[in-house]
Amino acid sequence: MYSDVFCKVYDEFGWNYYPEVFGQELLAWMDRQQIRPRSAMDLACGTGVLCRILQGYGIRVSGMDLSGGMIQIARAHGTEISYAVADMITFRPEGQYDLVTCTGDALNHIPALSDVEQIFRNVYDYTAPGGYFVFDLLNEREVSTSEPFEMEHTDGQRIWFQMTRPGADRVALTIRVYEGERLLFEEVIRETIHEPTAVREALQRSGFRVVSFDDHLPGAEGHGTTWFVVAKKEDV
Repeated sequence: MYSDVFCKVYDEFGWNYYPEVFGQELLAWMDRQQIRPRSAMDLACGTGVLCRILQGYGIRVSGMDLSGGMIQIARAHGTEISYAVADMITFRPEGQYDLVTCTGDALNHIPALSDVEQIFRNVYDYTAPGGYFVFDLLNEREVSTSEPFEMEHTDGQRIWFQMTRPGADRVALTIRVYEGERLLFEEVIRETIHEPTAVREALQRSGFRVVSFDDHLPGAEGHGTTWFVVAKKEDV
């Protein structure tokens, strides 16, 4: 679970760009497919960026995240969106949703594939018949150790970021905050790369039909480092 300091860094230093870009691609995909969800649940919603984009599209939206710090920031935007602090593995909300999303490689934060499959089974239960489950995963062929880079804050603090591969199926994201040369904060986020065929099979065992499993949503341009998965719960 993210620390409160990291949540602040995430919110203030530009990490919101991904849900903003993905949100627009998701809306474009729904328009192309003429999909009109009335309700949506965003798992691991972070600061609520995607929730607010979907709400602006006229969808009744709820969001959840394991991090109370992320949810606190999301709630501070003062929207009508319902947020919950919960664990994806055990989360079972009341009611069903036409669309369930889970992005920002949130599922890569779950080390065991058996727990990922448990999430899929739960999501299947609270996806409405005919509804969609859209999520992303790190692409093991493209994720590699990167050179560290820095971003400067307006008050003189610097953010240092690096991705490394400590193992064949492991990714570590290291974030440091400096003031001058003094280290103020460090957090290491560890993720697991899940094998695509195993993920696909887990979805199918959970009851979903896999519509698309590619480095882009159907009809969009490729991203390379990310798998985008569209699964559907067929009408009963």
